[in-house]
Amino acid sequence: MVRLNMWYYKYLCLLLFVFIGNVNFLFGQGNCLIYPEDSGERKACELSYRALEHRQGSKESQLLFDEAIKIGPKYAWAYYQKSVPFFKRGLFAEGISLINKAIELEPWNYLYYRAYWYFYNRSYGYCIKDLEELYTVHEESYTTTPGGDLEMRLLLAMAHAQSGDVPKGIYWMQHLMERYEQEPQLKGLYDHFCLGVLYYKNNQFDLAEVEFEKQLTVDDKFADTYYYLGLIKAKAANNTLAQDYFKQALAKMNGENGGYSRNSFEAFNIYKEDVEKMLND
Repeated sequence: MVRLNMWYYKYLCLLLFVFIGNVNFLFGQGNCLIYPEDSGERKACELSYRALEHRQGSKESQLLFDEAIKIGPKYAWAYYQKSVPFFKRGLFAEGISLINKAIELEPWNYLYYRAYWYFYNRSYGYCIKDLEELYTVHEESYTTTPGGDLEMRLLLAMAHAQSGDVPKGIYWMQHLMERYEQEPQLKGLYDHFCLGVLYYKNNQFDLAEVEFEKQLTVDDKFADTYYYLGLIKAKAANNTLAQDYFKQALAKMNGENGGYSRNSFEAFNIYKEDVEKMLND
């Protein structure tokens, strides 16, 4: 019985070790035990865990990350975590200088984060450079924005479109859609909408309409989808159907059925005034 219990105990410890390692991997830090004992990286990792016990961006946490960086200058996660509150507080230069250090050490893990902030600061060229390196050089298969809402190829596609290269944006959206064919459960809320907008801007109206119709099967309360369908029908001189779509878009913007008017990635937004203008023309 003692031997069985000891084996059982060791088995549980092994499972716990694997579980902790995998959970930490999901959140970026990794398991401290993978580093050699007494190494700078091991000590930096342990200090970073201590930093997480404090409020993000607090003096206590930042000082612990400073200590971690001093002891283990090759431990990338400490630079990344220290950068986060600077970005969130609008201190872009400070955040960039820190995330640059993390990227020097582990580009495959942190390029997405710098690209995210480049995108939301409208530095589309830098965003494109980072994400194309992530997906072509490092061949990342699936990476989301920090909140997990959007796959980063969606931001890459929009960055190209915002820079004037809509066909390249379409290419990256198609690249993302191919990824979903392997794992459809990963598909996000706005992928069909974004591809539809890019097709629309590229004057591929039939393809755009197909994507917007697919978007309605994902979320039929999203007002912007109805607006673009209305534009497509207006271009086809089907004014009755166009007006019907515009009315549906306005209804969603006015809150019917719990609807909302703006997409969460702050690109290609449609406002209530846009819809009202189309209804009054």
